[in-house]
Amino acid sequence: MASTTDAGGSGRLSRQAWIDAVLGALVDGGIEAVRIDRLCEKLGVTKGSFYHHFASRDDLLEAVTDYWAHTQTAEVLGLVAPSQGDAVAKLNAVTLLASRRDIGRRDHAMRIWGAVDARAARAVKAADAVMVDLVEKTLADAGVPRDEVKPLARVLFFTALGAYNAPTLADEASRRAVNRYLLRLVRERAGSA
Repeated sequence: MASTTDAGGSGRLSRQAWIDAVLGALVDGGIEAVRIDRLCEKLGVTKGSFYHHFASRDDLLEAVTDYWAHTQTAEVLGLVAPSQGDAVAKLNAVTLLASRRDIGRRDHAMRIWGAVDARAARAVKAADAVMVDLVEKTLADAGVPRDEVKPLARVLFFTALGAYNAPTLADEASRRAVNRYLLRLVRERAGSA
């Protein structure tokens, strides 16, 4: 994750710190909680720090959606990269990301925001496309039959979404058991090719 202060030691919050604060506010209270004065109070800074990076709240929200669609997905791909030699290990890394980096809660908050805001919806759609593409390529690399790659990728993706959208049904032990089952299914399908 990016540094919370600007390079050069100015003591101002970095642009990324503001984006992270918005994502936290989205998780805690939805888009209604994203207010500049509340963020300043929570971060312990003045509005001058905000205006150093952003012209307006709308500018900040645009930066958040751009981050979600591009930078956040690149960070996720970077977390998966060390597993590149083994397709099943890579899939395992992808399926566990939602619980390991609080991505699930942030993703859920972005989806709720996207239900009422077109730019947030576009960011979620772009991030989803990147992740589904990664899962499809990984399944193909694992040797899953070509006609099964798309549907199986969606089963894996929908399962990950469900794990954090229905938290009362999916504690950590349940998520791990489902993950093991799905990886066994992938191995079986890869072995059937």
